[in-house]
Amino acid sequence: MTRTSEMIVEVCPVCASLDVRALEPGWFALDLARETELRDVASVEFACRDCGSTWH
Repeated sequence: MTRTSEMIVEVCPVCASLDVRALEPGWFALDLARETELRDVASVEFACRDCGSTWH
């Protein structure tokens, strides 16, 4: 049995930086088993540490 995994990296749409973090909500954590929970959330807000822009 072969296991494959996929990683999605959020990139800043303004400056293309990879130094991005999730703002809010407190429950947000990297846990692949919670994929179905994340689909039900209206949006997760991200912020770029380099240029300061935010997006959903």
